[in-house]
Formats: sequence, structure tokens, C-alpha cells
Amino acid sequence: MTAQQSKGYITKSAYEQLIQICLDAKPLEACGIVVSSESNASPLADRPDDATFQLIDTIIPIKNIHIDPTRSFAFDPAEWTAAFYDMQKNRQTLVGLFHSHPRTEAIPSSSDSEGFLPASELSYWIVSLQNSAAPQVKPYRLTQGTFLPLHLVFA
Repeated sequence: MTAQQSKGYITKSAYEQLIQICLDAKPLEACGIVVSSESNASPLADRPDDATFQLIDTIIPIKNIHIDPTRSFAFDPAEWTAAFYDMQKNRQTLVGLFHSHPRTEAIPSSSDSEGFLPASELSYWIVSLQNSAAPQVKPYRLTQGTFLPLHLVFA
């Protein structure tokens, strides 16, 4: 994993929107996608390797239709499809998925890994609302079957 791949870049406004979406859904798990405007996928000027990064600047919630939405999540297929096509129409890039843990820490559970694409380059953002007054947001990347934490960077 390169230096850029070990980081999750997000704007402050997208970060705040992510937390608010999750708080609004509590006690249910919120879920959705994190997206980058195409123009944001640009080289990092302060890095010698000229690698590109994807800056998350858009959060798109998707209805959770899981049979037990207080403990797990599943995207509503119609909303997921609409969000994907809107993203393409707006020349945006899917960076990752998000969901909340209303009562537990921002650590991937066994059920989290069951629904994730094994060869995916997507990041995986978990928002813990265990302490609603101070939510924790942690990004991960699935590598060789293991969720590796990413360093959250405000850009």
C-alpha cells in the first residue's frame, strides 16, 4: 500500500455531513457512499512520487433495508442504482462505502467483512456513535482479507 493509499482524504464539510447523516439515523445504522468530484483526483504537490488521491467531497446516504437495521445494513437496490447513475452523470468517482455503528466502536465487525467486495479498491468508512456527543470516524481498506486502518486527513 502506497503512502496515499494508507490515507483517507475528506473535506471538513463532507466529514460533518457524514456524521450528521449517521446521527439522524440513530438508533438505526446509516449507510451510503463517499464520492469524489472528478476534478479532485489530482496529484499531491507535497509528495515526491506524484501519486494521485481521491478527495471525498460528497456523501450520499442510501436507505438501509436490512431486516435488522439496528445491527446491520443493506443498501436499498433502487436507491443504490440511482445514486450510482447520478454519480456517473455528475462525473464523480466512487471512493468508498460508509455505515454507522450506533452502539459500538468504529471497528469492522464480522458481518461488515461479509458484504464487502474482496478485491475492491474502495475505502470503508465506519462512524461510531457509541458516544453521540463525540462521534468517531475511521476509514479502512480491505487488503488480503483484513481491514487495515487508514489515516484520516482533512483536505
